[in-house]
Amino acid sequence: MTAFLTKILTPPKLEDEERTRQAYFLNITVWTLLFVPPIYLLYILVRVPQDASRALTQVFFAEVVNLTILFLLHRGHIRLATLMQIGALWSFFTLSAVTGAGVRGESYLLGYPLVIMISGLLKNKRVAIGITVISLVTGWGMAYLESHGRFIPTNVSEPMTSWVISLVLFPLGMVLQTLATRKMQNALQRASESEERYRLISRVSSDYTFASEVDKDGKGSLIWAAGAFERMTGYTHEEYEASGGWLAHIHPDDLEKDALDMEKLRNNQSVVSSDIRTLTKAGEIRWERVFAHPIWDENENRLTGIVGAVQDVTEQKQSEAILKETLLRQSAILNSIPDMAWLKDNK
Repeated sequence: MTAFLTKILTPPKLEDEERTRQAYFLNITVWTLLFVPPIYLLYILVRVPQDASRALTQVFFAEVVNLTILFLLHRGHIRLATLMQIGALWSFFTLSAVTGAGVRGESYLLGYPLVIMISGLLKNKRVAIGITVISLVTGWGMAYLESHGRFIPTNVSEPMTSWVISLVLFPLGMVLQTLATRKMQNALQRASESEERYRLISRVSSDYTFASEVDKDGKGSLIWAAGAFERMTGYTHEEYEASGGWLAHIHPDDLEKDALDMEKLRNNQSVVSSDIRTLTKAGEIRWERVFAHPIWDENENRLTGIVGAVQDVTEQKQSEAILKETLLRQSAILNSIPDMAWLKDNK
């Protein structure tokens, strides 16, 4: 028995994370709504027995829908169950409003906001906006017909009945708001964890990524850099820009090469790999391998930005220089020997 209850109370876990989250929210919503109709019916039978037939119809409809949604949920039909939940709730409150007090009743004033909240939580913003528009149009229709004498509100609830309905709907709204808050907190926590991991990786990385904007005069300015930027340049982002930016820190002998790279970017071509010497804050020469991609504005037909990455290849260049110098020395020594020199393998 315990295993069975655990099974039906626990939402299904699916391969897709978003559908699993949706199933979790839907499961809580359905189980909460399952207990609402009996409480409502009990009150009507005790306090307003003349409305018993109407209440019985409403409760029967609601419970059949809730059980059907629960069945679909545990079969993995999340999308169908979600749409059915939203559609059934909206239809229930619309029918209650039309056969009750119209726009002045609890179904319109309390029920519709609840459906809108559930729509946004279980689906997305577009669905919530759609439900909002439909609800407002329906309410306008009821108000218009009533003002022209074509709709006469009936079953206007007593004050205590209205309070009992709010006693059921307000806690449900609280549950939904709690779920929404938890969802946001989880998202913020995941973002914070991801940011911390990124910072740790950046500290040990020898590379950085960047984004620059280019004005109509062709002048570029760094707007964002991430990774080992400070460790490679010795500057903070603000200090780097204040001291002249990228162009001011290029080695004089590589200014012409950088100009050719910029020309490619202005022609909407990517710079696949370009080795440029730059000067750090301490005055050291650092070799940087630049990969850059143009951001092109089709309307203005010009370069408006650059995104790319910079790799520190200083050690590689130094090793290549040492190897080259060693080979030149060996060649010079061999060329200066007047007699023939050879190497013989004894095998």
